[in-house]
Amino acid sequence: MNLLARVLGRITEFFTTQTDMLSRTVRVTTRRMGSAFREPSHDWSRPDYAYWRRAYWCRVRGLEISGLFIRPLISKITGWALGMPPLWRTDDEASTEALSLWWQDHHDEILRISRAAQMQGDAFAVVNADLTLTALPPDAVDPIVADDDYSHIIGWRVTQILAHPETTDKMTVVDEYYADRRIQRTEINGVTTQERVYRNLLGRLPIVHIANQRQDGEAFGHAEAEALIELLLRYGEVIDAAIEGNITQGRPTPVASFETIGDLDKFWELYGERTVRTLPDGSTETIDALNVDLSQLLTLSGATFEYKSPGAFTADTERLLGLLFYLLLEHAEIPEFVFGNAISSSQASAETQMPVFERFIEMRRADMTGWLTEIAEIALGYMALTQPGIHAQTPSLQWTPLTQDGRLTLDALSWALLQGLIDERTALTMAPLDIQDVDAVLEQARAERAERASAWPETQPDELEFERALRNQIEQLEA
Repeated sequence: MNLLARVLGRITEFFTTQTDMLSRTVRVTTRRMGSAFREPSHDWSRPDYAYWRRAYWCRVRGLEISGLFIRPLISKITGWALGMPPLWRTDDEASTEALSLWWQDHHDEILRISRAAQMQGDAFAVVNADLTLTALPPDAVDPIVADDDYSHIIGWRVTQILAHPETTDKMTVVDEYYADRRIQRTEINGVTTQERVYRNLLGRLPIVHIANQRQDGEAFGHAEAEALIELLLRYGEVIDAAIEGNITQGRPTPVASFETIGDLDKFWELYGERTVRTLPDGSTETIDALNVDLSQLLTLSGATFEYKSPGAFTADTERLLGLLFYLLLEHAEIPEFVFGNAISSSQASAETQMPVFERFIEMRRADMTGWLTEIAEIALGYMALTQPGIHAQTPSLQWTPLTQDGRLTLDALSWALLQGLIDERTALTMAPLDIQDVDAVLEQARAERAERASAWPETQPDELEFERALRNQIEQLEA
C-alpha cells in the first residue's frame, strides 16, 4: 500500500513539473508572438502636408470659411513667441556680435520656417556653407537611419523633381546630407547623369528639423490645427446652413391654399407638367412639376395665394457659432483679445488673461529653443571656419520680455551689466526704447567713455562709466 502511494506521488509530481514547464513555454511563446505582431514603438508617420497647406489657404472642402481661423492661430503664436529676434550670448564678444548680425539678417526667413512648421507639422532648414538659409518642403525630405539602430537618424535625403518647361522631361536632384559628406545625384528621366561628393567640414548635419508639437516616440510633428479640424468642419456646416437660410429668407416661397381637392386638381391640370427622364442606370422616372410664371397674372379658383419665409434664426446661429469659437480658444490657449476681438468693455478680463497667456508663450518659446540653438550652432560653425576670431560653440539664448515696465527694466539691465551678467549690446537691445541703430549708440557711448577716461586723472571702472554714458544716450533719445 505504501509502495502504491509512493508511485502515485511520483507520477503526480512528474505531471505537475511537466505542466509548469509547458505553462512557462506557452507564456514565453505568447510573449514572443506578441512582440512580433506588436505595433512599432517608434512612430514614423507624418502629417498630410499637402492637406494642411490647402487648409491654410481655405481650399479644403468644408473649410472654405472656417479655415480662416488657421492662419491667425499660427501667426499669433509665431508673432508673440518669435516676433522679436532672440538675444544670443557666447563666450566671446566677437562671436556674439557676428551671430547677432547674422540672425538679424535672416530673422524674417526663420519666422517663415516657424510658421511653416506650425502650418504643416514639420519644417526643415538648411544652413548653407555660404551662410544663406534655405527652407525645404517637408514632403521632399526623408530620414536616413543607421543600419544597426533604426531610431538613430544619421542623415537626410532631399529629393527635388524639376519639370522641363517645354518638353516632358523631368530632372530629379537627390541630395543626401551626412555629418561628414554630402552626396548629390542628378537623374533625367530615371537615368543618372551626374553624381558628386562634397566634404562636410562642419562635422555635423547642416539640416535642422523643426517638428511642431512632437510627442514621445514620434519622429515627426503635428499641424497646429490638427485637433481642431472636426470643430472647424462643424463651424463651417453651421455657418453654411445659416447663409443658405438667409438666402431662402430673401427669396420667399410662394404658397397657394385651396378650399377643396377639386380646386387643387384643377390647378395641377392647368399648370402641371409631367416629364420623363433617364437615370444613369438606364431606367426612367416620371417627375411632376409646376410650370407657373409667378411674375404674370395668375387666377386661382377657390384658393388664396401668398409668399412665406422661414422664421428668424440668426440669434440662435450666432450663439452656436460663439460656443464653437470659445471651444477653439480653449484648445488654442489664446485669449479672445489676442485674436483681435474688441476689449473696450472687458479691459479687466484682458489684464487678467495676459499673465496666463505670457506663461503659454514662455512654454512655446521653450519648445523653440532647441531648433533655434541648432541653427545658431551651425551658423557659428561655418563662421568659425572662414572668419578669424569666431569660435564654434553652443550659444545661450535670452528672450525679450513680453511686457515690461520701462524704468524697472532699465534698472534691472543696469544691475545685470554692472555684475557682468550681460554684455553691452544685449543691455541696449533689451532696453525699453525704440533704437534703430544699436551699433551707432554703442559706438557713441564708448567714444564718450573714452573721452571722459582721458580727461579724468583717476579713471573710474569701465562698467560704471559705460553705464553712465549709456544712460546719457538714453536720456537724449527720450528727450
